[in-house]
Amino acid sequence: MIPRDYITEWRAKAPWVYDFQIEQDLILSRALVAIFSETLLNESLRFRGGCALYKLHLPSSARYSEDIDLVQMQSGPAGQILEALRDVLDAWLG
Repeated sequence: MIPRDYITEWRAKAPWVYDFQIEQDLILSRALVAIFSETLLNESLRFRGGCALYKLHLPSSARYSEDIDLVQMQSGPAGQILEALRDVLDAWLG
């Protein structure tokens, strides 16, 4: 559970109606930062889909999304990428 103070603070950046939406948006945002801060993932993956539209192009409250769509840039085995995703996300998601 994310501390209430964090949710309250994040509300200024993600003005959704419900706390669960604010919390989900904070988790998604933190996951994106973690994923694309890792060199292998940054070079191998691209972010797309509804969440990408909302986070990168649409007004702040135009669309609520609950997932992260990633695509591998080059075809081939994804084992190393999946392992890197687990390493990055398990560190703070558990």
